[in-house]
Amino acid sequence: MPLQAPNAARLLRPPPFLETGFKMPDNHIILLPKADYYQWVAASRAYILKFQLNVTPDVDSAGRFNYPGQLITYVVGSDAERDTGKYLSEKYPLAKLDMLAAASPAALAPLLAARIASGDRLGAADAPLRLVWPTDYNVVTQPFGVNEVIYRRFGLPGHEGIDIRAPMNANIYACADGTISRVNDGSGNHAYGIHVRINHRDGYQTIYAHLTQALVTVGQVVVAGERIGLGDSTGNSSGSHLHLTLKKAGATAAGLTAYPNDIIDPAPFLVAPVAGATKPAQAAKFDWPLNRCLVGLHSRADGPVQPPDLEVIKAARIEAVKFLSSAQPADVDQVRALRPDAFFMVRMFAGFNNRIVTPADFCSWMEYELKPFYERGVRYFEVHNEPNLQIEGWGYTWQDGRQFAAWFIDVIRRLRMLYPAAKFGYPGLSPGHTIPGQRLELALFLDQSDEAARAADWVGCHCYWQDEAGLRQPSGGLGYEDYRRRFPDKLLFVTEFSNTSPTVDAQTKGTQYVEFYRRLRVAPGVGAAFAFVASASANFPHEVWRAEDGRATAVPALVGKRGF
Repeated sequence: MPLQAPNAARLLRPPPFLETGFKMPDNHIILLPKADYYQWVAASRAYILKFQLNVTPDVDSAGRFNYPGQLITYVVGSDAERDTGKYLSEKYPLAKLDMLAAASPAALAPLLAARIASGDRLGAADAPLRLVWPTDYNVVTQPFGVNEVIYRRFGLPGHEGIDIRAPMNANIYACADGTISRVNDGSGNHAYGIHVRINHRDGYQTIYAHLTQALVTVGQVVVAGERIGLGDSTGNSSGSHLHLTLKKAGATAAGLTAYPNDIIDPAPFLVAPVAGATKPAQAAKFDWPLNRCLVGLHSRADGPVQPPDLEVIKAARIEAVKFLSSAQPADVDQVRALRPDAFFMVRMFAGFNNRIVTPADFCSWMEYELKPFYERGVRYFEVHNEPNLQIEGWGYTWQDGRQFAAWFIDVIRRLRMLYPAAKFGYPGLSPGHTIPGQRLELALFLDQSDEAARAADWVGCHCYWQDEAGLRQPSGGLGYEDYRRRFPDKLLFVTEFSNTSPTVDAQTKGTQYVEFYRRLRVAPGVGAAFAFVASASANFPHEVWRAEDGRATAVPALVGKRGF
């Protein structure tokens, strides 16, 4: 279930011309100077409307907006705003930044007009160099210029490149057309390990570091997007990723950079990939023979399935049912008698109760709970639930996502020996920012536990919202899209979703659920979406699909009448 953070970030009231049915996109926001804010808005009006941008004068609202998947175009208009980029990079390191320098609204208008004319919201087409994204993973794990204390020992003002997610053996692509100038095989104890350097026009050079294998040779001509190597963690690296460095001949001598060796920030030149885009011939293949997302429902939250629950499943034409491991295995038989072709998933359920639970403890509990489900043909098991919550182990069994990853990997290692045909999933996390003593921020926990997600057979995620707008926000009903960007080759399951609002009626919720199911029906690599919850004796009065007296809400009938 989602937690509500105090003082949640919000955007300021939009300008009037954005209040007439204008549809904003999900992840691009423009940060304008606070002084004479509405004059800056007027100068940006055509650009905002053309590319459907969100807009704010508040730097932290921009930083928190749909973090970490957002793109922030920020305007530097005075000396007081010179540190905006540095502030955003340090406080919101995974946000993508796009800087515009303009001393006044009048100076900004022609810069934005040029972007409108080219149809390029970032103006990259007119830049001296355009860098396409070098991996299949649209996630920055360490921006340029951060961690000054660490890099000072190497004579650098900060991190001298951009680190981008790239698991072991992930494809690495050339950012731009050029000629291979150097291929280092990892010998000589070079900090970059196995790496490739490409010379581009106008004196630019890109470096692709920490590879497991280079797939090019010196003198070879390559084009933007061509595969040049495979990712790894060779050299001075603590985990598999791509380190990308950009150089411009003469930049240090000309005073264009504070870095030695002509190193400059690649961020202004990088073009983030469009959501869902893939490199040619690189479309992922998922281990999901049904090739569609099933309409799923979480069974009763406590106790065995009851006859009214079966009526709900029947009325809604449910295709997939999720049980807790503490449920009655015979519940599978009851649903299967109703829907012989139903798909089943079981979530491993255990009370952590503010204590340390070792992998051996957890597996000893689960061994006997899973066995009767496994014997009934159930193969998909979610390992635990929302581990970034204090009540689910954070702060006791693990202190962060890295420790959870070690715990998770040990658990699935043990369980795979017992149930070799089972598919074990990384659990859905509690969405939202850090709440001290309650929750660790989803994005941070997911970054830290990346190794667990990659070791899993599939990845689960939770999507919650409270209004119509939230249904279409990355922090709500579109939360699965960030998982797809992070794990483009992983089978996903939305293991819980719901509108949690106590004030939204069941008719509206049912309509939203149908929209959610329809959207996911054709989403590649999503196995099923499980609404929360069929019924419960307590705690979830605004999410149950039927009351304790057996009466169904409007939701099952609406879902059952869907046209797919």
